[in-house]
Amino acid sequence: MATQSTDRPSIDEPVVVTFEQVAKALGTTEALGNLNEVAGRDDRTPPVEKAAIMAGIGNVLDEIRKAEASAGAKVLTSPHNARAARLQSLIASGEAANLKFGPLPSGGMEAMFDTDDWFGWATVAWEKLKHLVPHKMIRPKSRKALPLSDVARIAVLGDWGTGLYGAPKIAESVRSDPDPFAMILHLGDVYYSGTEKEVNERFLRVWPGRKEAVSRALNSNHEMYSGGDAYFGSTLPAFGQDGSYFAYQNANWTLVGLDVAYVDHAIDDEQVEWLAGILHDAGDKKVVLFSHHQLYSSLDSRQGTKLSSHPGFGAILRSKRIFAWYWGHEHHCAVYAGKDSNFGILGRCVGNSGMPQARAATIGLPRSTDPAFQEADWRQCPARTVEGNALPAAMVLEGRNEFIKGEEEKFSPHGYAVLTLDGPRLKEQVKSATGKVIYEKVL
Repeated sequence: MATQSTDRPSIDEPVVVTFEQVAKALGTTEALGNLNEVAGRDDRTPPVEKAAIMAGIGNVLDEIRKAEASAGAKVLTSPHNARAARLQSLIASGEAANLKFGPLPSGGMEAMFDTDDWFGWATVAWEKLKHLVPHKMIRPKSRKALPLSDVARIAVLGDWGTGLYGAPKIAESVRSDPDPFAMILHLGDVYYSGTEKEVNERFLRVWPGRKEAVSRALNSNHEMYSGGDAYFGSTLPAFGQDGSYFAYQNANWTLVGLDVAYVDHAIDDEQVEWLAGILHDAGDKKVVLFSHHQLYSSLDSRQGTKLSSHPGFGAILRSKRIFAWYWGHEHHCAVYAGKDSNFGILGRCVGNSGMPQARAATIGLPRSTDPAFQEADWRQCPARTVEGNALPAAMVLEGRNEFIKGEEEKFSPHGYAVLTLDGPRLKEQVKSATGKVIYEKVL
C-alpha cells in the first residue's frame, strides 16, 4: 500500500485507498470549508444539487467505512456508491497530488493533503462529487449473432479489474494455458470507478489477451460510476468490440453478453428487442447469457428484480428459453445445483477473480458432499425461496486466499471459469487463480 511522503513516489502496483484517507480528504473542517467555497464558485451546478452533494458527504464516508469494516482488513474495498468510488479513484490516481508534484509515473498513488494543496484538492474533488452525464451507450452494429466455431473454449473472469491479489495470477494462468481459447471474457468491474487511468493500468495493460482469441468486456456498475467514458472510449476500441452487448453462435449454442449496468442492474427496451431477434434466429439452439449483475442470489440481498420485471425481458426469462447464465458482481464463486423454479436457468456466479471477499457468509456452511466438488473447499448454501423464486442449493467456493498477503485467512479464494463448447456439449470448469481445475462438469 502506498504511504504518504513528501518525496516523489515510486509506483509498483495499484493503490489501495482506505477509509482513513478518504475521511482525511472529506471529513475535516478545513476540507469541508474548501469544498463549500468551491461549490459557491460553481455557477454550472444547480443550488439543489450543490446542497445535496454537501449533505451527502457524510453518507459517502459512511459507505466507505462500512465497506472496509465488512472486509475486516485494509484491503481493496469499494461500496456500491458512485460518489464514494469516484473519490477513491481520485485519491488512488494522485490527481490532487499532481497539483503539487506535476505529472506522476503511471500506476497512481494516494493524494497528498496539507495546507498547500487543500483548495486544489477541493476543486478536483468537487468535480468528482458532482453528478456525471453518462457516455452515450454504444450498441452493436449488427442484429445478427457473430460466428463461433463448434469447438470453442471461453475463459470467464469476473470483477477482475483490481491489478492486485489473485488477478495477476489469473492473467498468468490464462496466458500460459496450453490449449487455445476462442474468447476471453470479462464480466465487468474495474476499480475503483473505471476511470481512464484505472482502465489503462488495472485492466488493459495487464489483460491476458491471446492472439487466437477475441477479447470481450461487459459493462458494470463500477465502470459506470465514472460515466462509462473509459469503458466505451477505451476498452471497447481496444478489444475491437462494437457495442456493450453482443452475441456469438455456432451449430448448437448461442452465447449472449448483456449490458445490464448502463442503467444499474436493469435492461433497456432496445436491447431487449435486439435479444428477441437473436433468440428468434437461434431456433432450438441452447442459449447462454453473460452479464455483470446477477439475476438472483442465495448470498446477497440485492436481487435482479428490475431485470425480471421488465415486460419483454421478463417474458423471455419466464419462457424458460435460457439454458444457463454466468454473472459476476458478487465476489463469490457459486454454482447452483439445478434450475430455479421461475425461469428454469442454471445460475452461475463467477465474481471471484480479483476483489477481496470476506468469508463471513460462507465459512460456517457445511462442506459439499457432491463428488464434483471435492477438489477444493466447496460449501453448500441450502435451497431457499427468494422473492417467490425457489433457488436450488448453491455450491460456494470457500477457503483462504493465499494472495492477500498478511490477511490470507480472512478472504475466500480467487479464480475463474473456463467453458468448452464441443458440439452439443458444454463442459464448465472452475479453476483456481493458478489454473488448477477445482470443479468440472458437462452440462
